[in-house]
This record gives sequence, C-alpha cells and structure tokens, in this order.
Amino acid sequence: MVVVFLMKLLKKLKSKISGQRFRALRGELETKQPALVAYLPDKNQGWILHFLWRDLESQLKKYGWLRHGIAGSLDDLTVYCQDSDLYVVAMGLKFLDELLVAGFPPEKIIYYHTHVRLGRKIDNLDRLHAVLTLNRFEYELMAMRKVSTELLHVFPAGYDEELFYRDNTVSPDIDVLFVGRYRKGKNGYYHKRKRYGFQVSLANQLVAQGLNVYILGGGWDDCEYPLDRRVQCLELPHPEYGQIYRRSRLVCSVASQEGGPVSFLEGMACGCLLVSAPTGFITDLVADLNGCWMLPILSDPTLWRQRIVNILSSGSVVTDCIFMEREYYLEKARFSSLASQLLQLCWPRR
Repeated sequence: MVVVFLMKLLKKLKSKISGQRFRALRGELETKQPALVAYLPDKNQGWILHFLWRDLESQLKKYGWLRHGIAGSLDDLTVYCQDSDLYVVAMGLKFLDELLVAGFPPEKIIYYHTHVRLGRKIDNLDRLHAVLTLNRFEYELMAMRKVSTELLHVFPAGYDEELFYRDNTVSPDIDVLFVGRYRKGKNGYYHKRKRYGFQVSLANQLVAQGLNVYILGGGWDDCEYPLDRRVQCLELPHPEYGQIYRRSRLVCSVASQEGGPVSFLEGMACGCLLVSAPTGFITDLVADLNGCWMLPILSDPTLWRQRIVNILSSGSVVTDCIFMEREYYLEKARFSSLASQLLQLCWPRR
C-alpha cells in the first residue's frame, strides 16, 4: 500500500513539474494564433496513423489562419505552445497517457480512438476536449464506459476523393482484393487481430476455385503461412492504390477487430463490393443498400469462400443506386469534411 501511494505521489509531482513547459497555454487566448497539432512520437511514425494525419494536413493547410503540424516529442510540442491557442490530437491511448503525465492541459487534448483494446484501462476521458471514434460501434462502447456523449464524435479515418473514385470505364479483372501489409510474429496482438493465417487459407481456397486474388501491401515475402503462388502480392505507393481498387470486384477484410479499415473507405469510393467480419466501418452500413456483407468471425475459411463465390457468381455489382447510398457515408469521411469537423470542434466561432 505504501509503495502504491508513493508511486501515485511521484506521478503527480512529475506531472506538476513537467507541466510547467505547457504553462504558456493557460494565458489569454484572444491574441494567440490557433494551432492544431498531432502528437505521435517519432518512433511511431511511418505507419497508418501518421499517413492519415499527413493527408488530413493537406486539407488543414487551406485555412490560412491555422498553424498545424505533427509533434514527434514533448519538446516539439512546447515549440507549438509559444503564442498559440493550441489543441493537440493524441493519436493513440499510450500517447494520451504521455501527454497527461507530462502535465499537458487535458481540456486542450483531443483523443483519437481507433478501437478498444482488451485489458487496457481508459481513464480521465471526461477531462478532455473531445474523443474521436472511427465508427459508431466504438462510439457506443465509449458511451458504455460512461464517457459523456457531448465529448464523443464519430470521425471515420478519412480518404482522398482525388485518388479514390469510381470509374465505370474500367473492367475489373481482379475478383478478390485483400489490403494490408504483413507483420511477422504469430503470437503478437496485431498478428492475431489481423488473422493472417485465416486470410492465407481463404486466399488459397479462392484461387483454387479459379478466382483471381490479389493482396495489396508490403511484407508478404516474409509470410509465415503457405501462401499459394497464384495469389498475386503487390507493394505499391499508397497514391497508386486507387488503380488497383478500380480493377477489383470485391474487397475482403477478415480481421477480428478494426476501427476501419481504411481500405473499406477506399474500396467503397472506388465502387468495390465489400465483405468483412462484423467490426469497424462495415457495422455502420446497411448490407442491402451498400453492397456489403458481414460474415461471422467464428466461421471457418470454407464458409467465407462459399459466400464470396456466391456473391460474385450472382452478378452482384455496385449500381448507381448503391453508390448514391454510399455517398451519404463517404461525404463525411473525406479529408476535407474531417478537417472542417475538427476545426469546428476547436474553434466553433470562426
């Protein structure tokens, strides 16, 4: 008990001392320049959250009155504090904890929440300025944790409408597309969540059925499962992904837990059919209206293969009517819309 008390006391003292670096945020704000900065330590950059913020910044730069950027360390963040009315977006729970321990004012923090991670405590959210969730399901999970709904906002990751769009002049030659890089380590949380073994088994069954199957993403040369050579693996720069989506009839995600994935937004925008476990964006969509299907997590790859073959052999396509239904969702997920949403959250009077 004494040890626990001393640890808590030490944490409070550390927060109080280190928080002095952010004291500039607590002065008068009327004469300060609005600033919106993501906090994502340098060692965690070069990954999906970094890329999403970078794309969001391409829209934020259109607002000449706003200072924006990404802080790779707490020292970087202090630079933005100077003469700024600063809000910081914590791009993950660990980074939120770092900000709070460092004494950053919680009322100036926006927490970017991708998905609940089992066994991780989430505290102090009601002290924050806002909590962003990628989909409505995660919104409801946060609400069940008694986070005030006034703080919660659905914020669906984002996609670039100039790169990802429908083109009816293209004749799809790829039957099934999986999107995502491979990360080694069979016992890791990320590896298990993505269900790589399940994906490989499903891809092998689909090509054995005579379908043209592609995986778009790096790292698959290190795959720890026996992937059929007929499955085509592509590694391309992200701006070139759109051309692959437009060649594809169906995008499939087998992950057991997702905040997105972003590939579903991009596939939706390019006119692909969608198949997924009941997680992430697809839980916000109506199957009959949006050309998407949810399959049980506990079913085996054979059931998934049968369902995908049935969907494709039935001649299902994304019609103009289906795409119009998708537009309601896609409009809110464009980076231009998300940038506007963020600025409205922080400076509603501008």
